[in-house]
Amino acid sequence: MQSSLDQSLLEALYAGRLSAPWVDLIIAVTFLGSGWMMLGLLPALFMRPWRAPAAICVVMLVVVSGVVASVKAIAGRVRPCQAHTWAHALSFSLPTDCSFPSGHAAGSLAFATFVMTLNRRAGMILLPIAMLIGLSRVALGVHYPSDVLAGAVLGAAIGWAAARFGASRCNTWETRSPVVSAERA
Repeated sequence: MQSSLDQSLLEALYAGRLSAPWVDLIIAVTFLGSGWMMLGLLPALFMRPWRAPAAICVVMLVVVSGVVASVKAIAGRVRPCQAHTWAHALSFSLPTDCSFPSGHAAGSLAFATFVMTLNRRAGMILLPIAMLIGLSRVALGVHYPSDVLAGAVLGAAIGWAAARFGASRCNTWETRSPVVSAERA
C-alpha cells in the first residue's frame, strides 16, 4: 500500500503526458541503471590496478540484486502501472517482478556511492545520474517514489559498506588503486 503522499508524488512525476522525445530520453536514462551496464566493468577486471575495486564492485552489484529480489518477494507491492488505470508503463517492456524496492535505484546508488567513497570527484558526477535513474522509474510509471527512495537508501548503504570492505581487505587498495590515486593527485 502506498501513502497519499506517495500517490501524489507519483502523479506529479509520472511522465504519461510527455511527448515522445522526452519519453525516449527518460527511457535512455533508465537504461543506464540496468544490469547490462555492469558489462562496462569487465575491462577493469583485466587491468591490474583496477582489478580489486572492479571485482568488489561486481560482487557488490550481485549482492544488491539479490537483496532487492528478496525484499521484492517479501513486500509483493504491485507496480503503479498495474495498480492504477491512469498509469501505464512507458518503457519498452513491463517489468514482471514486484515494485518495492527499485532495483535500478539500488544498483545505481550502490555504484555511485562505491565510486564516491574511492573518488569524490567521480562520485559527484555519478550521484546526480543515479538520482535521475531513480526518478526515471517513477516517470515511466513502474515505481512509486517510496520504491525509489527505499532502493536508493539500500543501494547507498551496500555501496558504502562494499567500499569500506575493499579498503580494509585490500592492502594495495590505497596505494595502487587508480581511483584513489587520482583523488590524491
